[in-house]
Amino acid sequence: MPTITKITPQKHAGRFNLFLDDRFAFGISESTLVKFHLTKGMVLDELAIQDVKAAQQQAEANSTALNYLSSQQRTRHEVAEKLRSAELPAEVIQHTLDFLVDLHYLDDDQYAQSFINDALALGDKGPGVVSQKLIQRGLSDRVIHSALDAIDADHWLPAARRAAKKSANQSSREPFFKRQQKIRLALIKKGFSGDVADTMLSELDLQPDVDGEHERLVADAEKQWRLKRKYEGYDRRNRVKMALFRKGYDLDAIDAVLAEFND
Repeated sequence: MPTITKITPQKHAGRFNLFLDDRFAFGISESTLVKFHLTKGMVLDELAIQDVKAAQQQAEANSTALNYLSSQQRTRHEVAEKLRSAELPAEVIQHTLDFLVDLHYLDDDQYAQSFINDALALGDKGPGVVSQKLIQRGLSDRVIHSALDAIDADHWLPAARRAAKKSANQSSREPFFKRQQKIRLALIKKGFSGDVADTMLSELDLQPDVDGEHERLVADAEKQWRLKRKYEGYDRRNRVKMALFRKGYDLDAIDAVLAEFND
């Protein structure tokens, strides 16, 4: 039967090379070395060798998972995917997941709560988008719904205000009506309900910049008039009008400006 003839340290701390009958067999960690009390001169039958290899594979899976968790909190799904990418057997992955759960290093319910708390404190996303992000991280419907149901609807309002103010700043030069549309749509895209979007618009209390908007309308009308110069008469005027309307300008204001243009 094979005999351990040499155990030498590797460059990486805590790792060793195991030699059987003067030939390199495989690498092992210090924990595996200690677990099996491996020493020079020990005789290993095939079953013992397989046990050592299996234990080493499990130790490496545990180490990989712990390193993955060292930078930030993860879900069970994310850790499992990380281990699957290392082509580890399903039973090894499951054992590692159970090991981490027992250590309280993996807790999907806690992950969901922490993620939502961060979104409430610092983010600008609503429950709809937050739910989608949690789904992407592999959390179950039960975990997601339980965590979201525990949050009072009013607690999402600060995040909605951050989103509304951001959109309002980004659309400050838009025509008044289009600016309101953009802010409302931005809030809905970020996962807030239509009712919350309307509440935020009321809070913003936006007022039209009559003079500034008129100046921008005139400038845009002149630009569109030049761009549509290959058209004539009613066709040119109507094309300019539609282009300005799509930009969000009021039809009556457009007609008033175009009345000053000569074909």
